[in-house]
Amino acid sequence: MFNLVEHIRQNYFRKRGQKLLVQGKPEKAYLYLEKALMLEDNPGNLYNLALALLAMRRFAEAENYLKKILSSYPENELATLTLAELYMQQRDWDQAKELLAKLVEFHPTNKNYQKYLERISDPPKRENYIKAKELLNESQRLLGKKDIKEALKTLLEAEKCDPENPYIQNNLGYFYLMLEKQPKKALTYFQKAYQLEPENPKFRQNLYQVRKQIRK
Repeated sequence: MFNLVEHIRQNYFRKRGQKLLVQGKPEKAYLYLEKALMLEDNPGNLYNLALALLAMRRFAEAENYLKKILSSYPENELATLTLAELYMQQRDWDQAKELLAKLVEFHPTNKNYQKYLERISDPPKRENYIKAKELLNESQRLLGKKDIKEALKTLLEAEKCDPENPYIQNNLGYFYLMLEKQPKKALTYFQKAYQLEPENPKFRQNLYQVRKQIRK
């Protein structure tokens, strides 16, 4: 009975932390995700906590958690990609390139990993990517503070730096759909996000939902 109660509590902390992370509140998310990890030390909780730390730019701590996952599961796709992302944000291109090359080897049909690897070998493109990523994180922070106008402005700046980033396109779709109440404009961004990464179920679902709303 005790284990069941602990599992329920862990599940609550995990879901609450994930929701806060999506809302652009990594500091608050961290508090819940840390509690979840203390109750159940599993790869999912380790990964979620690493994401919160990465969002807070606490790179060394995030790296430790990601490496802990990979020490037990060396072919873990998400942990490998996130660790590569961490190295890119620190502009440690050699380590990032090594991890991306591993992903390309393990997943030769995944065009996105090949695209990442090509981008990281091009200095201007990789700098634009990192600048866009920083602006994307800043827009999430502003959104968490309810500063909608500045968050949208920052996100549009991110798009100028890296128009091929599907997450920026998806977030712009969210802004125009949920916050600006402009579903037709949102459709344009959701379509581009889906075209850039068609295997992403979230992008596919968002595109379906906005099309459904426009038809009503």
